[in-house]
Amino acid sequence: MFSNDKTYEVTLRSASDINLSNWQITKTVDTMTMVNNKFVILSEINKLLEKGVDKKDIFVTDRSFLISTSYKTYFETGNVLSPSRQDVLKMCSLGRFYTMEPNEDICKINCLFELYKKLNSIVNNYLKCRIWSVYLAESFSVLFQDSLEQACETLLEGVLEQVWKKIGKARADEMEKYNKMIRELEKQKENSLIRGRDRFKKAMEESRTVFANTYNRLERPVVGVYYQEWHAIEIINADQMFKNGEESDTQIRLRQITKNSPVLIALLVTGPMVGFLGYLCYRDHKVNRPKDTQNNLSIPGNSSAVIDNIIGTETGNLVNEEEAPEIDSQIKEMAQHNFSKLENVTNPRVMEMEMKIEVNIRG
Repeated sequence: MFSNDKTYEVTLRSASDINLSNWQITKTVDTMTMVNNKFVILSEINKLLEKGVDKKDIFVTDRSFLISTSYKTYFETGNVLSPSRQDVLKMCSLGRFYTMEPNEDICKINCLFELYKKLNSIVNNYLKCRIWSVYLAESFSVLFQDSLEQACETLLEGVLEQVWKKIGKARADEMEKYNKMIRELEKQKENSLIRGRDRFKKAMEESRTVFANTYNRLERPVVGVYYQEWHAIEIINADQMFKNGEESDTQIRLRQITKNSPVLIALLVTGPMVGFLGYLCYRDHKVNRPKDTQNNLSIPGNSSAVIDNIIGTETGNLVNEEEAPEIDSQIKEMAQHNFSKLENVTNPRVMEMEMKIEVNIRG
């Protein structure tokens, strides 16, 4: 009953006196997809914490993954990005990393990546080319063999080497412009180190808040685990990024949209979202179920208990015979925030929702 490994059909209809516009229909489907993906991620984070993964090693990046990118090249060999030349550049492209608790390694990586992006911007502005990725990979290696300052110096030296190869035969009247570029490049190292130290101090005080705010703000967050032993990262929601989630087992599938009055949206849902929608259906809407199950269900009485039951238990079911353990407070706060978005988009004053149970129609 309301099992995560089954697929259920959920139907939403506009209330009889409400005519939904195209943008409202799109917003409804997009919001449910977004919240579904976030619930899946929170469930995975909770499992990692239960297995003993340190909070300081769980991160979210500061930008959503792009729906215009399939990320096929990112995950051709799995969802782990190693310190190799190709993978370090991919790490850098994901954005700044924010961890649940302060992590000095991650702060150093952010600082190095920021310097690389700044240097790359200057070089591209003056020379219309990009910095060779080998310099980023070399400096990334030095970051853990030596120090952040030495890693930044290694990166700067590599960039200057590339620049001099490019401008070596420049005309005398062009050198003033190129000397200005070199001065700009050289001052970026110290600036990045200063900003890096300031941000590490801030992370020591505000990592919990920044992680949650970033996760809640983004529509398509990238979340992963950092492995200190070999300085690699694993993206735990790679299936959502790869081919826009087409191959994800927990992705919401749009089955039907009828724009006549009333508007009808039919979805196939699996994973943690099943339990949350099931709770809303029992509380505010309608569940289409066999008569012999009428009195056999024990539905949690509030959203807090629902979150504990669905995200905090191994099975993740809405209905659980035993009392569910409370989940980590950070996870619970983020789950509650996103559950509120789900409540808003399924408001019974606007949408009538029905869930069909005992329907296993995956795909």
